[in-house]
Amino acid sequence: MSRMSAPAAAIVHTRRALTFLLDLLYPPRCGGCGKYGEGWWCAACNGQTQWLNVRDSQTALELPSGESLTVISAAKFAPPLREGIHRFKYDGQPQLAEAFAAYMSAIGKANSLSADAIVPVPLHATRLRERGFNQSLLLARYVSVTAGSLVEVRALRRVRPTQQQAHLGATARKENVRDAFAALPELVEGRALMLVDDILTTGATLVECANVLYRAGARRVIALTLARA
Repeated sequence: MSRMSAPAAAIVHTRRALTFLLDLLYPPRCGGCGKYGEGWWCAACNGQTQWLNVRDSQTALELPSGESLTVISAAKFAPPLREGIHRFKYDGQPQLAEAFAAYMSAIGKANSLSADAIVPVPLHATRLRERGFNQSLLLARYVSVTAGSLVEVRALRRVRPTQQQAHLGATARKENVRDAFAALPELVEGRALMLVDDILTTGATLVECANVLYRAGARRVIALTLARA
């Protein structure tokens, strides 16, 4: 496993300091139940979340090459985590990234995941401007601090805009992301990479990303997600 990224660690520590100050002025609202003053992810919602054990956390996805992509997920995509992820992505609560990434890191460690670098699933520039942040990148940065692996933001990019996968069926999802990504070979070739995303649904996005990374010369690709539908 490669050394920790100093810039990523600095970003995480700075964000924690700012979050602490903001929490004093504006008590956080739980992303699951919406209660104020009990943190961004309260103990009650955490206890109701369907966290997965090592045995149940793994999903195997078939790649076009015939290889298998292993995806490790921390929890089932069900209430209250479903509401938490929605608030995280769409309602301006990026502070949830740290709490969520802690569980991703824990299940990754339990599965003995390791990688030379972490690659967040990218957003297209248009979607990034709309949302203001890439949720997968925020999760990846927190995971990287625990895993000690560098986050390679430029290793994978989305080269064309796509529709939101949540509104599409399984077949349409595959077509939606086909040829939507490109990898930078000099950051990929010969390396073991960990893809990070928030939700595994049909797996269309992760399969396309992994396929592109392998074509660019990746030695091994695994994936880590917060939730699995």
